[in-house]
Amino acid sequence: MTGQGARSNLAGALSSQERVFGWDLLRGLCALLVASYHLLYWTDLAQLHVFGSYGVYLFFVLSGASMAYTYAGRFEAGSFRYGEFLFVRFWRLAPLYVLLMLAVVPTMAIWYGPAGRLLQVMFLNASMLMGLYNPSGFALLTGGWSLGVEAVFYLLFPLALWSLRSWPRTMALFIFCIGLQVWWIAQTMGAEGMPAAGQALAYHNAPAFCAYFVGGCVLGQLARTGQLRQCLPSAAGLLVLFAGFVLMLSLNPEQGTQELTGWRGWLLAPFCLLMVGVASKLRLGGRYRALAQHLGDATYGVYLIHPVLYFYVTPLLGLEALKTGATQGRMLLAVVILAASVVLALISERLFEQPLRRWSKSLLAPRQPAITGP
Repeated sequence: MTGQGARSNLAGALSSQERVFGWDLLRGLCALLVASYHLLYWTDLAQLHVFGSYGVYLFFVLSGASMAYTYAGRFEAGSFRYGEFLFVRFWRLAPLYVLLMLAVVPTMAIWYGPAGRLLQVMFLNASMLMGLYNPSGFALLTGGWSLGVEAVFYLLFPLALWSLRSWPRTMALFIFCIGLQVWWIAQTMGAEGMPAAGQALAYHNAPAFCAYFVGGCVLGQLARTGQLRQCLPSAAGLLVLFAGFVLMLSLNPEQGTQELTGWRGWLLAPFCLLMVGVASKLRLGGRYRALAQHLGDATYGVYLIHPVLYFYVTPLLGLEALKTGATQGRMLLAVVILAASVVLALISERLFEQPLRRWSKSLLAPRQPAITGP
């Protein structure tokens, strides 16, 4: 490779680290939707199954898009290091998850029996290895199953990066993942005679979501190479995202899991990809960009914190009666917990998660090659 070609690849790898604020915005909105779904469901106010499901599925698409956008250039330039990638991703997920996990362990001891069994489950959670088998059965935190699934995608990420170097390979992998995902849904949620609990445990594994992640990788590559970066006016892009959420709400079924199968599943799954593609093209500036950044920063914390507040902090404050009281009280409780989750998530991001990520990256700094001038 010529010096000019090497510099070009390096420039591409560096420019790919630019933050996509449209993805931050969509990610934050999804976290609010998932939290709202949980709180409304737990307080028996509403059952918006479609937000609970597709809010998380959008996370998988956004994860694949963000990682391909950031790392595909490095992979092409030969500077992608798998071990360092896993190390960085671990320090992105683990600190807050482990902190909250330790907070709920006394209660979890009731469910997991002997200390040895509990320690085993704690290790699987802290390492995110519960994603390799039965993540929804082993996760100690509500929503932890999706982090286990995400960890599986991290382990397989080099395969996605390799496929992105050739569009025929990319499409072959994507089509394979679509087939695997459809088959997995049919064998779990679509299976007749299987108890609902058994369906859920079997369904919440990596094959059920692989097409979302790989589809996100395709969108990230398109955005990185400029094929999705032509900007949309904010109003037009936001209108499309709003229409996507309205579509989800309009297709919300009476019974959970019906949003995953049949014509609803065939319509909503590709719409998730469309929404992420549109979000990558949003032109946000000024206060809208700041709002998107704040929502992106709060996403992870909101996702993990709101169940802890509901199930563990509320009883400690003597507010347990609100969960089953008058409608106004339940609504107030849901709103307060959602608002508190956002505030605590931003505090955690600034004072806890960011410093730990910077520290973890500083451990890798001596291994990074020096970047010389042109």
